[in-house]
Amino acid sequence: MRANDLIEELRKATDGLLYMSETDEPFKVVHWKSEQGPIDDRRVADLLGHPGGPIELLSLDDFFSNLIKEQDWHGEEEKEDVQNYRKLLSTVKQHLSEAKVLRIGTMAVDILIIGRTPSGEWAGVRTRAVET
Repeated sequence: MRANDLIEELRKATDGLLYMSETDEPFKVVHWKSEQGPIDDRRVADLLGHPGGPIELLSLDDFFSNLIKEQDWHGEEEKEDVQNYRKLLSTVKQHLSEAKVLRIGTMAVDILIIGRTPSGEWAGVRTRAVET
């Protein structure tokens, strides 16, 4: 898959999806065309403007575990969110190798779901959580 097609798939997978914390934040697609080699957590933090900040590494399954699980109390909107998170997870697993989740910072936390494109560049989606 070409990079432009992958970027469009990620946009479709996150269209209208919000990450819920103390604020509701949209997802934005990220793509670093020049980044080759291993996905270095510190380099990613630097690219996001968090030099020296704390980084927490999560697996895709750990990050998405509660987001893709329907609950008895879910209404139609929450069920739709669950389906959209499943779509996002499927898109990431299908098209990005070495995919992982980075939580960078404290209180205002950048969340980055990132992996390697078929051409070896870095791509994924980014959102933010506010945790006080």
